Amino acid sequence: MLVYLVDNTIDGQGASPRELRAVLGRLIPGLEILTEPFHSVSLERVRSLRPSHIILSGQSVPWDNYSRESLAGVFDVIKHASQPILGVCGGHQQIALAHGAEVGLMGRIEPGEGYEGAKRERGFHPIDNTGEGLFKGLPSTLTVWHNHCDEVKQLPNGFRATASNETCAIQAMQEKGRRVYGVQFHPELFNEDHPEGRRIVENFLAL
Repeated sequence: MLVYLVDNTIDGQGASPRELRAVLGRLIPGLEILTEPFHSVSLERVRSLRPSHIILSGQSVPWDNYSRESLAGVFDVIKHASQPILGVCGGHQQIALAHGAEVGLMGRIEPGEGYEGAKRERGFHPIDNTGEGLFKGLPSTLTVWHNHCDEVKQLPNGFRATASNETCAIQAMQEKGRRVYGVQFHPELFNEDHPEGRRIVENFLAL
């Protein structure tokens, strides 16, 4: 099994790729994980590597800081790769952007540029889910770790929402007919009091 982990941070500014890699290694000792930066990703690269799964990491700066050209290869993979794909936080938003859906700030608390002064959902918060896909075998309400200012404003065509809460209507989504999943939260950051994130990651790796 080879997991292809797309690092969506700019110049390594953000912990998401490292945290994902660490938990994958803990869950499956000896798991082969290849991390590459978003701007190096292409469908041809994925087809040559033939990974079993693809994970899109979070990011730590607004998507306006990314050129369309630098994201073109990842967008191509999101729309055409045959492997199961999981977008985590920013990766969830990236799936929406690849399909032309709107992504933006949840709101502003005070004036500022980028994420400065923006509303942020951070910490362990409950979500309601449909029990399908990544949530198979889990309670209909569970608590997971969040850390984001942006949200997916509308479902991309061909997707359905699979989780929500009062703060963010599209906490998770799944493409119809393909194994493409996005979660606005961070399932990799679970603990003994809130262990459900682990099951979500395991459900994805079992696809």
